[in-house]
Amino acid sequence: MGDALAVAVLSLRGFTPDDFARYHPGGALGKKLYLRVRDLCAANARPQVSPHDDWRKVVFSISSCRLGATVVISPHNQAIEGIITDGDLRRGLSANLPLDDITAQSLMTHRPKTVTEHELAVTALQLMRQHKITQLVGLNEQGQYGGMVHLHDILREGII
Repeated sequence: MGDALAVAVLSLRGFTPDDFARYHPGGALGKKLYLRVRDLCAANARPQVSPHDDWRKVVFSISSCRLGATVVISPHNQAIEGIITDGDLRRGLSANLPLDDITAQSLMTHRPKTVTEHELAVTALQLMRQHKITQLVGLNEQGQYGGMVHLHDILREGII
């Protein structure tokens, strides 16, 4: 009964979810209303390789940035060509191809799932759930690679 009364009073006073986020920014509800993908990407490294890099560079990029993936960027126009996850790497290396023939281009998944950096972090979480993945490529205002957001970033913020 007390909760219902409190909600009724808040409604009568015009207290909105944005007001809640402003006054209670540290809580999970507040973060759902204001935390953006750019806030999460900013804390991460930006792993990337070029399409013709060998599998060793891919392993180094994935391992050194600790995000479980690296983005394949065209050296000519800086366009995103694909993504290589640690799973892609394992599948590619177990394909019994000569190791000297394995490049980023042969390992990558074309058209990776992306999210713009101005989107809310909860939107990124919904996309990850929908596609059953653990990381998304963040795009800046120009539609270029801005960073990567990982499921662990969202967990760390207490959104889920």
